[in-house]
Amino acid sequence: MCPGGIVAPCATSPGEVVTNGWSPSKRNNPYANSGMVVQVGPEDWGPLGFEGPLGGLQFQQAVEQACWREAGQTQAAPAQRLKDFVHGRPSQDLPKTSYLPGVVPARLDQVLPDVVSHSLREGFKTFGRKMKGFLHPEAVVIGPESRTSSPVRIPRTPDALVHPGLDGLYPTGEGGGYAGGILSAAMDGRRVARAAVEAMLPRRS
Repeated sequence: MCPGGIVAPCATSPGEVVTNGWSPSKRNNPYANSGMVVQVGPEDWGPLGFEGPLGGLQFQQAVEQACWREAGQTQAAPAQRLKDFVHGRPSQDLPKTSYLPGVVPARLDQVLPDVVSHSLREGFKTFGRKMKGFLHPEAVVIGPESRTSSPVRIPRTPDALVHPGLDGLYPTGEGGGYAGGILSAAMDGRRVARAAVEAMLPRRS
């Protein structure tokens, strides 16, 4: 959650749209934003034709490129009012957002892969039941924030958390493919740090 936050363009190649959120230090922007993340794996992108060690990366690229096309092939982002996303209907217009390249009304619930749209919709409904005002008519879904975690997971052993072929290398957090966001990265980093320290301690006989 970014109080007083800004949604920023983060594409690294032509023909794609990527977003991410951040907050200035004063937290005094009139907007707020949250990255809403769902888990996907080979069982999700494999049936779509994205296979092999880089299947996750190809799946990610396909989503980013589809959103780029949907929003007019610029750095504008496809967007949909949150309530419209949840109820599966188009948004006739959009309120002003912090995303400076601009947003374009789109059926984001249809542009995103079904597994992503379904998980997001169910998650939004759950938030709406637990947090009064979450499903606000002025809330907007902007997509995609597709780089919360690496689409390629570096292998590590389940107990020592070290790379099975490179002693002393501990794949960790988002870059290693083991987290999706600040909190989960911190939790994974703490777990790996503990494993690394234990590996350096003399073993008891």
